Amino acid sequence: MLSSDQLLCFVTTVDEGSFSAAARKLSKVQSAVSQQVINMEIDCGHSLFERSGRYPTLTEAGQRLLPYARAVLGQQQRLERQLTLLDMALPNRLTLAHDEGIEIDKTLMILRLLAEQQPGLSIELLSASSSDIIKMVQQGRASAGLVFSETLYPEGVDFESVGGVHFEPVVASHHPLAAMRLTHVDELKLHRQLVIGSRAMGHSVFSAPHSPDVWYADNYHVLLTMVQEGFGWALLPSHLVRDGLASATLVPLPVDFEALGWHANVDIIQHQSLSMQPLGKELRALVRDEGVR
Repeated sequence: MLSSDQLLCFVTTVDEGSFSAAARKLSKVQSAVSQQVINMEIDCGHSLFERSGRYPTLTEAGQRLLPYARAVLGQQQRLERQLTLLDMALPNRLTLAHDEGIEIDKTLMILRLLAEQQPGLSIELLSASSSDIIKMVQQGRASAGLVFSETLYPEGVDFESVGGVHFEPVVASHHPLAAMRLTHVDELKLHRQLVIGSRAMGHSVFSAPHSPDVWYADNYHVLLTMVQEGFGWALLPSHLVRDGLASATLVPLPVDFEALGWHANVDIIQHQSLSMQPLGKELRALVRDEGVR
């Protein structure tokens, strides 16, 4: 029977790239880590690492076992958190971080319903880019967040898809692009693009720039103002550009191709310490019922 120590040393060696680096990560001596992996290889009857090079590399058997080892360790961590929660008082505070690219009205309605169901609950509402929110939830600064979907979330962060937001490619009506007709997406590379980014200069999958000439902002309202001032074109959430399009201060990017717009999925993410508690489940249910756009 494989032990949790064996699995931990195996996975950490893969993640860190060597037995010595895994030992530093786990605050163990290298011989202890190596021996745990050797014991695991003996127990499963297969070599898990090729050791002929400078750094150990996974064998075919190791590659096949790795995802299962990660899954077992993840479930063990959840069990340990649940055991810790048994002796803890239920939380009376919720910190929800909200990407302002997601319309706020639905979020406020959800918080109003949650407050009605949880009298005495203290709520803190923060605003940041999705990349920053994911870090905040991972680090415990926020207990939950509404973010644009990523393909992979950090360990310890649970997620559920709850809706979507359409992004429009727009430019100021007085910008030179507004008077042109673009026949190919490559023509946009000749014009400055305004892109949302995190404070750590991280970018979401859907915010990858098309143009080599890029200016960044970590706030969609600032980005909208920059577009209105004619600094460049941008992909912006439909609800933010609705008034500008209606007043003709903004215009849709004049293009002959239709694939530049973007429908971004929205997730609610929670730190696992909240997602397993009644408050976390209730919040997810409300977001699921109300939907996000």
